Amino acid sequence: MYRFFYILKSARKNVQDDGPTLMLSVTAVGFTLLLFASYVLVVSNLQSMGKRVGDHLQIVAYLDKGFPEDDLPSLAERLGRMDGVESVAYCSPDQALASLKESLGGSSGVLDTLTENPLPASFDVRLKSPFQDLAAIRELAARLQKEPGVQQVEFGGDWIERFFDFVRVLRWLGGSLGLMLLAATVIVISSTLSLGFYARKEEIEILRLVGASESYVKLPFFWEALLQGTGGAALALLILWGLYHVFRLKVSGAWSLFAGWVRFEFLSPGAVIGIVLLGALVGGLSCMVSFSRFSPRP
Repeated sequence: MYRFFYILKSARKNVQDDGPTLMLSVTAVGFTLLLFASYVLVVSNLQSMGKRVGDHLQIVAYLDKGFPEDDLPSLAERLGRMDGVESVAYCSPDQALASLKESLGGSSGVLDTLTENPLPASFDVRLKSPFQDLAAIRELAARLQKEPGVQQVEFGGDWIERFFDFVRVLRWLGGSLGLMLLAATVIVISSTLSLGFYARKEEIEILRLVGASESYVKLPFFWEALLQGTGGAALALLILWGLYHVFRLKVSGAWSLFAGWVRFEFLSPGAVIGIVLLGALVGGLSCMVSFSRFSPRP
């Protein structure tokens, strides 16, 4: 018990003696982890957005102009029997034009100059959950295109594919950047600990001479490293939380245009805990790096 209290007392003394240096270290670690946490926030929201878009994916099958209305029920039945189709909804040309006017809002007046409705009739084909991926959608779209009376099939596959490619590239670049940032964090913390080792070099040597174990000597520095890592992670999350709310306030008007399928959310509780644990892990690794420099040689 005495040993435990001595370790805590030594750790507190280290923090008090190296207060300014420790604060600079925590700040540097905080801003480094802020970049990493910002990357996690952006990628997690992009992935969530991609999932929501995928959940609402549907195929639009445009019909030939003049397609007989009597044949619509049989065509809808054939489309509904296809594998992966959850529901089929008919959209008449008048309904399509009304929907277009509604989406244009105040600019819908430009459509009043039309002498006739240029929009074709169509079927909106909703997909079952297991079939909401690009490969399955492409296969189903190809089958729909072969149906008599179907003029064109659209599902936005090109831009969706580019979006997911962008997310994959961003994840790869972010992973590489994250490793570099974590390496920089290890260097910052280990350098701070090294300064503490140098400042207490004589005290450490005396402890070793009187038979103190290495764990007895090093544990105060280990707690100091954990404090720097977790403190930096907490600072990073606090700054990111503030920036997140500023961003939401600044773009709330524009963001409302995408309400329903785009929701910019903060990190999940699991991600927050993970970043704090990552800070602790980085602190531990930094301590090991410093220990390797100052371990007694046989």
